[in-house]
Amino acid sequence: MATTTALPLSAAVKRTVTVDSAPSTSSNSAAGSPSDSPTQSPSSTSLSSFASDDEAPSKEQTGKMLDTYGNEFQIPDYTIKQIRDAIPAHCFERSGARGLAYVARDVASLAATFYAFNTYVTPDYIPSTPVRAGLWALYTVLQGLFGTGLWVLAHECGHQSFSPSKTLNDTVGWFCHSALLVPYFSWKISHGKHHKATGNIERDMVFLPKTREAYASKVGYFAHELNELVEETPIATALTLLGQQLAGWPLYLVSNITGHNNHHLQKEGKGEGKQNGWFGGVNHFAYTSPLYEKKDEPLILLSDLGLLITSTILFFVGKNFGWTNLLV
Repeated sequence: MATTTALPLSAAVKRTVTVDSAPSTSSNSAAGSPSDSPTQSPSSTSLSSFASDDEAPSKEQTGKMLDTYGNEFQIPDYTIKQIRDAIPAHCFERSGARGLAYVARDVASLAATFYAFNTYVTPDYIPSTPVRAGLWALYTVLQGLFGTGLWVLAHECGHQSFSPSKTLNDTVGWFCHSALLVPYFSWKISHGKHHKATGNIERDMVFLPKTREAYASKVGYFAHELNELVEETPIATALTLLGQQLAGWPLYLVSNITGHNNHHLQKEGKGEGKQNGWFGGVNHFAYTSPLYEKKDEPLILLSDLGLLITSTILFFVGKNFGWTNLLV
């Protein structure tokens, strides 16, 4: 079988695509097949333009590009509009009633799981301590799954895709994220900026890409090479997931770890002298943080109020039912 040289990011498409020059005639109808799809001249909104600002790589640069069956393929040049037009119109419809039903489902799942375990996973029903411990461990996984579902719904509220009503979106998002100790508006604003600059090495608000040299110098060249060898193994994936969820997420909120550190470019001057890290003045809780503009400050305080309410409730839960129970 023929082989290929290393491919650029823009070549990571797994099928042959040929296109004609006919203009699009349908605003929301799916094309029959890739070969039937219309095309336009290359533009800044085409897929191939996302890989680089330069011209598409020549065949001499990429070698012969093959799919997983050994068939040669060419890089498609669909525009974002063509892709959107191929998606059925009903996929873009938002329903507040359906969204609220999903929220009710997840809250009911959380409540039912709590009731079942709190009532029946007790010494009266299960005398064995190891068995109870195993069941309570299972409980944390189930509650984590249901809680993540609720988090995702609040995430959609932040993207205004929960319902057509901005007021309903922000109200539901604030309640749900606050209950999960997430600062809703603070996260919503920074997350929106992340989507506007995803992968930008100077402006990405969350996952700032590091050069190979910078990453290798930080963790050590040997560790960097070892990481590249094992990064797709199950154990490495599990460790990355645990580290990200247990430490990465809180550290991102508190100190903007993994986010950009070019705060001196903040247009209102709120970033002067501030930097990522502990007590650097960059976080998701202070209205003075350079992550936000002055117009956002009341929303940052409203986010903090939601966290204060939830924290107060948790304090009384721990005080009345025990801190170990609260931890579980």
